[in-house]
Amino acid sequence: MSTAPAESASLSDWLDYISAVNPREIELGLERVGRVWELMGGGSPGHAVVTVAGTNGKGSCVAALEYLLAASGYTVGCYTSPHLFRFNERVRINRSEVDDEALCAAFACIEQARGDILLSYFEFATLAGLWLFREADVDVAVLEVGLGGRLDAVNIIDADVAVVTSISLDHTDWLGSDLEGIGREKAGIMRAGNPAICADPTPPNSISLHAQQIGAQLYSINSQFSVQLDESGQSWRFQGIDRQGEAVQSDPIPVSSLRPDNLAAAVQALLLLDRLRLNRVPDLGDLQVAGRLQSCVHDESGRRLLLDVAHNPAAITNLVAWLSRYRAANPQSRIALVMAVMADKDVESMTAALQTGVDIWYIAQVDLARCMPAAEVAQHVIQQGGKLAGTHSTVVGALQAALADTTEHDLIVVTGSFYTVAELDGLFRPL
Repeated sequence: MSTAPAESASLSDWLDYISAVNPREIELGLERVGRVWELMGGGSPGHAVVTVAGTNGKGSCVAALEYLLAASGYTVGCYTSPHLFRFNERVRINRSEVDDEALCAAFACIEQARGDILLSYFEFATLAGLWLFREADVDVAVLEVGLGGRLDAVNIIDADVAVVTSISLDHTDWLGSDLEGIGREKAGIMRAGNPAICADPTPPNSISLHAQQIGAQLYSINSQFSVQLDESGQSWRFQGIDRQGEAVQSDPIPVSSLRPDNLAAAVQALLLLDRLRLNRVPDLGDLQVAGRLQSCVHDESGRRLLLDVAHNPAAITNLVAWLSRYRAANPQSRIALVMAVMADKDVESMTAALQTGVDIWYIAQVDLARCMPAAEVAQHVIQQGGKLAGTHSTVVGALQAALADTTEHDLIVVTGSFYTVAELDGLFRPL
């Protein structure tokens, strides 16, 4: 094992080190990380904690929680994963990424406390976020689950409110091959006597069953809270209840690239959080999350791009729905897709779902062992009748080919994984 970085080490040095400490990239379980947290002083990372799990929609819900809390005047620490371009994205305080120096100090504290206890990269990152939030004495810590829920590192912290955004098949090697089992894993973030929010309109029975078994107070979409779309489909209202059981309704909120059900779950969670008061529901229409149906401009060409980290069939279905709305509003525009996918994903279902929304395909590869070879993805596209323009060894190369083959009236979509979108770092600006 490599030697721990010196006091003068950079964040890059520390990230190299924490990547090498544990030979296992993923190691679920709370005993090791919980023990190190206690050695670091333990306790809660904030005066209140909201934990968010789900297959898709976690990022949108977390971003809404962060925005709403800041708009209401509370200090908020936000821990998310994975990052797109910089590790610092994972740990934010008051909507600003923490700096390298703070992260290095957190890693040094973890290293001193852990002794010979092995931690994964994710566990190091989680502990760093918790420590920095505790040191900053934040009002609310918002914690995004990395994988599953019950055995995820963030679950060493008791959530005052737990949120489950959606449940679908993903990470089946770790979480199980059926929705009921996956639901049980995600419901593991709930705590007895505390509110739990479910934004999945058709959740597996294991969600409500687990809440009932442990005595958590479950608030489900289309039951205790809901999203009401206006007739034009251009705006929506939140309807829910506060801690006293009083009805709450928001002003109209413009429909955006973020799903209203995930935003509504954030609103309902904060209405139930003790010691805080959500004075109003600010306009969430302009809220965007990097890499989630994000509209951008390619710097060099000035062309419009849509970036989406969708990496499972459920997320791809959401992307297809967006593309369908785009095509209806822009009937003359072609849609070109740049895609690279990890080999452990359901590539066949993903490419099949996209067939109705894509005119021409550019298949790329990311320089990772986990990435499915471009030729293999291309074969799925061809078998399903897609128009394949070619395969490329890099995402940037595929994007350049798509730019050359299309016009300013067309839309280029980049999707398939976080790694795919991350390859375009520095090449675009958000709209």
